[in-house]
Parts: sequence; C-alpha cells; structure tokens
Amino acid sequence: MKIKKLSTLALSIGLIVGTVSAPQVYAQMTSAAAGGRVLSAQGAPVSGAQVEIVHIPTGTVSRLTTDAEGRFSARGLRVGGPYRIVATGNNLEASLDGQYFELTDTSALELILASSSSVSVEEITVTGSRVGSLFDSSRMGSGSVVGRDQIEALPSIGRNIQDYIRTDPRIAQTDKERGEISAGGQNTRFNNIRIDGVSTNDAFGLESNNLPTARQPISIDSIESINIALTNFDVSRSGFTGASVDAVTRSGTNEITGTVYGVFGDSDWTGKRDGQRFTGFQDESTMGFTIGAPIIKDRLFVFGSYETFTRSAAAPIFGPAGSNAPQIVTGITTANIQDVQNIAQNVWGFDAGSFEAPASLDTEIEDLLLKIDWNINDQHRASFRYNSTEQVEPFLRNFGARQLSLSSFWHNNIKEFESFVGQLYSDWSPNLYTELSVSRADQSSLWDIGEPLPSIRICLNSATCSGADALWIGSERFRHVNELITQTDNVTGAATWYNGRHEIKFGAEYQSQDLYNLFGRDQFGVYDFYGIEAFRQGRPGSYSLFYPTQGDVRTRAAEWTLENIAFFIQDTIDLTDTLNITAGVRLDIPRTNDIPLFNAGASTAFGLRNDSTVNGNRLMQPRLGFNWQPEMAQRTQVRGGIGLFQGIAANVWLSNPFSNNSVNQGAITSNNPAADGILFSPDPNNQPGSRPPPGQGGIVDFVDPSLKLPSAWKANLAVDYELPWYDMVASAELVMTEVQEGIFYEKPNLGAPKGTTPDGRPHYWTTTVPGVFTGASSQATANRNRAYSVDTTIARPTSKGDGEQLTLSLQGRPDYNWSWGVAYTRTNATEVNTLTSSQAASNWNNAIRADRNADVAEKSAYAIKDRLTASLNYRKEFIAGYETSFGLFFEARSGKPFTYTFTNDANGDGRSGVDPLYVPAAPGDVIFTGGSAMEAAFFNYLDSQKYLARDKGGIATVNGAQAPYVRQFDLRISQEFPFIQGRKGEVWFDIANLGNLLNKDWGVIREVGFPGGSGVARFQGIDPASGKYVYSFNQNDIRDLTLRDNRGESRWSMQMGARIRF
Repeated sequence: MKIKKLSTLALSIGLIVGTVSAPQVYAQMTSAAAGGRVLSAQGAPVSGAQVEIVHIPTGTVSRLTTDAEGRFSARGLRVGGPYRIVATGNNLEASLDGQYFELTDTSALELILASSSSVSVEEITVTGSRVGSLFDSSRMGSGSVVGRDQIEALPSIGRNIQDYIRTDPRIAQTDKERGEISAGGQNTRFNNIRIDGVSTNDAFGLESNNLPTARQPISIDSIESINIALTNFDVSRSGFTGASVDAVTRSGTNEITGTVYGVFGDSDWTGKRDGQRFTGFQDESTMGFTIGAPIIKDRLFVFGSYETFTRSAAAPIFGPAGSNAPQIVTGITTANIQDVQNIAQNVWGFDAGSFEAPASLDTEIEDLLLKIDWNINDQHRASFRYNSTEQVEPFLRNFGARQLSLSSFWHNNIKEFESFVGQLYSDWSPNLYTELSVSRADQSSLWDIGEPLPSIRICLNSATCSGADALWIGSERFRHVNELITQTDNVTGAATWYNGRHEIKFGAEYQSQDLYNLFGRDQFGVYDFYGIEAFRQGRPGSYSLFYPTQGDVRTRAAEWTLENIAFFIQDTIDLTDTLNITAGVRLDIPRTNDIPLFNAGASTAFGLRNDSTVNGNRLMQPRLGFNWQPEMAQRTQVRGGIGLFQGIAANVWLSNPFSNNSVNQGAITSNNPAADGILFSPDPNNQPGSRPPPGQGGIVDFVDPSLKLPSAWKANLAVDYELPWYDMVASAELVMTEVQEGIFYEKPNLGAPKGTTPDGRPHYWTTTVPGVFTGASSQATANRNRAYSVDTTIARPTSKGDGEQLTLSLQGRPDYNWSWGVAYTRTNATEVNTLTSSQAASNWNNAIRADRNADVAEKSAYAIKDRLTASLNYRKEFIAGYETSFGLFFEARSGKPFTYTFTNDANGDGRSGVDPLYVPAAPGDVIFTGGSAMEAAFFNYLDSQKYLARDKGGIATVNGAQAPYVRQFDLRISQEFPFIQGRKGEVWFDIANLGNLLNKDWGVIREVGFPGGSGVARFQGIDPASGKYVYSFNQNDIRDLTLRDNRGESRWSMQMGARIRF
C-alpha cells in the first residue's frame, strides 16, 4: 500500500514536469545565490549586459556578464543583505536595492533596462524575514527559513535552536525536557544539524537532543539564518531522513558593531504547582558579547562572540530521618549513615562521603566563536571559523522517597566540542563557480567520579533489596570507566557550470569519523548488601562484574573509523519562463577497515558472523525536483519532487558489536555470593570471582551483513496561491516518506516459542496454567543457548515504515511592522523499532510490540497526529526612534501516542509492561481471578477509555492512543531605549506557556512515561479448559498519565534579557 501511495505521488510529479515542459535552483552548501535575466524595455533578452551584485555591509562585489539569452548566475553570495543589483547594457541601466538572499537558496530576478530608472518585472526572491516572497523558482522541496530578524523577535526561554526549528509546522518538539524534535514522525536521531556546513550532531548518538551539549555549540546570538528542510532535492545534501537543519553564522562588516547582553531567569519567575514553588533550578544566567569589525575595509573582516551560561540547581530535597531535609526518607536515619561512613573508613579504608549536598549545583556552559571573512578579490572569497564549547554538569543520582546516596556516588559530566571550518568560494569565469569546504569537529564526554570505587547499595529494613530502603555509596556502576571521544573530518568540493538554460553541478565529499567509546560498566564491581552488618562483614547478597579479558580496561573500548565517500551530479534546467526542473544522482559509499573481534563460538551458535559492519554497502540516490509558476491572474506556484536520501544511524548502534562481543570482556553475575566464595573487595582493580574463558557467558551484539545506513524515499507536492486580499498566500503541501533501509533489533537467544497465546502471539512460557504459572520463573530459559546472554541481539535491515504529512498554511507577506503565519499539519507515520536507546538490548527491550522479533511496522511513537501553529511579530515606534516589538508563538498539538499494555510480562520474553493488551470483546471473553466484580470493574474502565474501547476483540493498537492535547503559547516583549553617545539598548521579557500564567490548568503536558506503555491488566495465565486468557485487574495498578514537569514545561516561566548595541 505504501509503495502504491508513493508511486502515485511520483507519477503526479512526473506528469506535471512532462506536461508543462522545467530557473536557477538549488542549494549552495553554506552560502546564497542569485540569478535571472536582463531584458530590454520591449522584453527582449540583452546579451553581454554587465551585472554587479554588491553586498552593502561589506562592499563584496560579484561581477557577471549575461549570455545570449540575457541570463546571469551568481553563487557563493553572503547570506542576508542588503544587496544592490545593478545591470548595464546598451547605455541603459537597471537596479534593485534592499535585496536579501537566503541560505542554500537561489533567488531569481528579472531586470528591465531603462534610460534612468530600473524596474523589476519579477522579483521572485525569498529574502529572509524582511521583504521576501514565497514564490521563488528555487523552491521545490518542503521547508522554511528563520532569519536574524525572526531569531531576535521570537520568544525562546532555552535560547536553543529547537525553539526556532519548531516554527516549521511539520516539526514537533516531542520532548521539551530532553530537547527532542521529530520531523514527520521520524526518529529524533534521524535529523542532521549543521552550522556553516559542519555537522554539529552528537557524533556518537548518546544525546536525546542530537547535539553534543545541552544547547547548540554556538550562541544563538552568533547565528545569522537557519534553513529547515524536510525535502531538499539538491544532490549535495545528505545525512538525513528526518529534517536537515542548516545554520550559518554572522560575519563582520565595514562597520564596527557589537552587543553586550545578559539574560536572567529565576525559579521565583516560574509558576507554582499545588502551592509548591519549582525546584528544578534556582536561577539561570547568560552573559555574553558579540563584535564585528573590518580589519581591512572591503577586504578583511572579523566576527567574534563569547557566552557563558550558568544554571544553579537546588540540592536534593530528600534526606535521612534526623536531618532538616524538606522530605524525609523515614527508613534511613542519620545514625545509619554515620555507621556506614565509619565502616567504609575504618574497616574498608575509603571515604563514603557526605549526604549534605552543596547549597547549589551549577551547570556551566562556555561558548567561544571567532570568524574571519576575506574578500581575496572580486572572483574569490574565503571564510575561516573556529568555535569551542565546554560544559560541566553535576549529577547527584539516586535520591527519592526510599533511597539516598552519599557524595562518593556523585559525579560530574564534562563535555567539550571544538570545530573549525575553512571555505573558499571562487568564480573562475562567468560560467564556472566552485565551492570548497574543509572542516573538523572534535567531541568528548568524560566523567569525573572522584576516587574509583565499587558500586555499593546497602539495603535496610528488608531481608533483600526488594522493597527495601537503600543507601548508595561508591562509584555509580555506569560511570566506572566511561569515555567518549570522536573526531569528524569533512572535505567537500562542488562546481557549478552555467551553460545557457542548463546549470550543471557536480562534486564529491569525503567524511571520516574516528570513534572511541569506552563504556566500562561494572568495571569496579557492583555489590548489594542486605543490611549494614553485612556491609561490615563484607558479605554481599548479590554481585556482578564486567572485566577486560585482555587485562587493560581500554581493550573493552569500541575504537573504529567510519568513512563515507560521495560523488554527485545534477542538472538544473530552465525549460521555460515558468518551469524549472532539477535532476541528479548521488552515490554514497560508507566504508570501514575496522571490524569487531570475532567470536567463533557465538557465530556458530547463531549462524551469523559477529564481525560484520556496514562496510561497502553503497547507495545510489536519484532525485528529481520541479517548480512551475503558471501565468495566472493570481500568482500560483506548483512545486515538488522525489528522491532517495541516505541518512545517519546513531554510531553507537553500529559500535555495539565492537563493545559487546564477549571476547574483549567477560561477566560474572552471582545471586549467591556466599556459595560462590565471593567477599567484598574495596579495591576497584582487584575484584573477586572466577573468570570464565573469553567468548562465553556474555552479550554478543551482531550486525546483519546486509545492513546499510538508514535511507528513505522522500517526496513532496505543494501548491502556493496568492490570495487577492492583503498579500496573503495560502499553501497546501503533501510530504511522503518511505523507508528503503531501516534498522530493527532481534533477540536470537530467546529460544524457540513454546506456543501461542489466545490472540495468536508467540509465547516463551514453560507453563501458562493458572496457579502453576509463576511469572519470570516460568520463562522457557531452557530453550536458549546458555553460553550466551539472553540480551544477545542482531541489528537487522527492514524496508518497512512510512509517513505522510499534509500541511495547510496561510501567511501574510512581511512588511516593516507585521509578519504572521498560521499552519495546520496532519501526520501519520509507522516504524518497526522505536530505537530509543544507545544499547542494542534496550532498543529491543523497550519496543512495545506483540512480537518484538517480528519485522512488522506499527504506528510511530514519534508521530504527533495534529499540530496547529501560529506566529505573529509586530513592531512599532511608540517612542520616536525606539522600537517596541511583540513576538508570539502558539502551538496546539495532539499528545504523544501510547499503547495500552499488560502490567507484567504476558509472553514470557522477560520484559514487563511492553506487551500490548488483548482487549476483551465482552464479558466472558477472558477469565478474571476476582470473578464478576473484578470483571465489571475492568469493563467500566475499558468503556471509559475511547482509544482502548476501539480495539475490543483484538490486540491494542501499538501507539493507537493519544495523550491529552497540549496548548501553549510563548510571548516576547521588547523595548529599545537610549544609551550613551547615541547608542541604543534593548530590554526584553520572554514568557513561556503564557496561558498557564492565566489559568494553572492551561498549558499542562500529561503523558504516559517511558517507554510509552499504559499497563491495565495483569496476565495470570491461560485457562487450559477454555483456552482463554486469565487476567487480574486493580485500577490502582494502572500506569496512567503523568505530569511532565521536570524542566517546568507544564508551568509558565519568564526570563529577562538586556542588550546594548554599538
């Protein structure tokens, strides 16, 4: 069905191109472009006319000569403006002033020569946020642009790039706390974010926001423009199956300009909930400056910026009985803590630390940028940019109603990102232009854990750790040894040859990613003690250890290089005055010379080599785009295209076989350490336990040898129509995505299914007879290969999954005072695996499916079904010479999808809460352990849930339910004021979730918690006589919607900023 739908759209595109028979188009990598025609007053083309394009702020000049048909083309232009375009020929002249050109687009112009003044017959240029038009012959794909004016006008509490990406109606912030954005219902890791052509993604794929630090690694005050594309058919573009986001940084000009600014927020400026103030942070402050200046007028320019951000978080509110903490953990006393501290110091010789946290815990981010622009001459221009970001964030883990940790358990995460890029733009002749980019980006994430120690949990008031109060000391198990270092090098060269009606672009790209990830979890040992006395005696109740089989812990690291070589060529053809087409092809060849350590035993056991990679799995990507502007009374534009795009996989997924091969590391797990002769050792480098031979007993992660990097067919078809009122433009656009190469995970070591459940799903229970069935102990573990972990996985390829988005929009053309727009998007998308984690086993474990080993597409967990957005910017000089501005952004959207599930493990695969519920058709369809009263209570609940009731008689639809609608709007109010020596200052207020300030019930986000399963009933077996499910039901056990408020996303909040301009 999906193939038929995409094929139908492709056929429609082909018919449009073929029927109306297809100017300048297509993306420059980090610059803008302009082209068009010079005509006589009679409309005839003027050959040999001289065209001069001048960037007024820097005096940068491009000089061109028209061809026999009066055409000209300029590439490598600076983004923004204003520009002045002058054409001369036959002793006549034409000029255009105040033009602005966008990142990656080609603006189309027509100039008519006259004796003294110029007239623009057709000024079809999208010009940032100022005087632009949506009718541009280079617009073929689906996307939008946010210019510098909009960046300054729109509210943004977080000062992050996501707050501006969300203005595109097809992209949703699916998780504000984690900074996740989804384009078209696609996985949040499938977006590609570049700044000045340098990828600023989290290169390894660990971060939920897909960035190497908490915010983009360049201050938002340093960004000139942001281009957002869901489909861009230029063959130089790759690395995304979701959205491609390209930003370009600001540059110096002939004027010395700059800003000094500060932005401040406070928890007192955040709404209360149930009378309680917000405790997510105490205060936030951002301080910075920008400066741009000429080094040599009209020739050499510099731009720099520096910014610091500090968030002071409150100390944990939990503390032991006998302390002054706001919330007391009654099962742990200050005397207990003193006993543990004394035993740790006097018996075992280490400092367990204190429970008294600092008054505030500061997260600090420091951004630095330096950029040089050099007009070498009129034919060549170069740019050099360096930036660095450093972030330090403290983590005080395991504080809660029944647990506390001491300071030995706390740690800091230190992240660094550093990049540089050099770019050269060259006009070799009137017909040949080249662009060369060389860049490097270095990323690291390290953990400061203090003194290395085993991870220790001391359980109180219980014979085991189940249901106990717990005190944590030592080094947290996942930070024992945890280092991430990546280096990404990129060289891209592209040439554009302009030949009459043809514009041929060709080039190549090379990228190399050096990846080093040392995830030495449990390296120092992990102990549970059932009581303080057991800790004193060194007799643990459970113990685990992961250890390097080759001695040095660094042999556990995943260290490898992934390269990609690409070649591309396309032809952009000006078929008629109203129709442009572009057609091209791109070849990507990923390769690596590194392979995981070979595990012969595991490869034999599972019939697949564990040292396979994506090496050499090349992909040819054809693309076609068009723009047709028929001659009609009201300006109309039909645009679209279709193409194949290779995306990016989180490199951590491809790294798992390097880390988990059961050759370079072994594992010891003991639930009866006394019987195994294991006693506690505080020495992290001398842990107890007999080591099994390498290659046995651990997790082995496989990559199917046919697996390729993710890729998808993407297509769009759109109509833009200028209404006869108030310069409004209405648009309708369909965007479709079809997975060609995807990834899903299989667990081959579950063993063969023992049978099927009443609804037909496979199960792995040794028995399902009620009364004999005992949950986890009834899993059919005998069917698996006990030499290897049940968490052994295979990353398999899939061609399933698709998406459709329909967007209807209305916007007014911006003038000096006003700009506005409103849009509605309906999204449907499917996927085989949600791919929520960095670990292969967790990607399988957290997938909510009736059969997680099956290659079956279900509704996407990232698809926001309905989204309505509106933005409004207004500015006016209420005081002469000093602007007042208002910027408003509104969003109303469907809640995140979720699935009704069993509360426990219903199929015996060892995972609870992720098996979709069988929804009984009527009373009597299943048997309830509590009889008719329990059955009546269950059906009362079922009938109250509209999404659940739809699935009566079948398995609950995966992601078929939706959390409540979310409606929020943000406001910025800004006022200029006079400053010394004629300079101006500005003060502004951002109010996020303004509706919640007016009514505490507005703007609230309620969702089902991760991984998206709302547990309803408990599986209690299968009745052998009737073959029916047996359920138990307690409404108090339902996993219901919870408030999302860790970062205050369900409250109003406000920040104040001030800026001095010079």
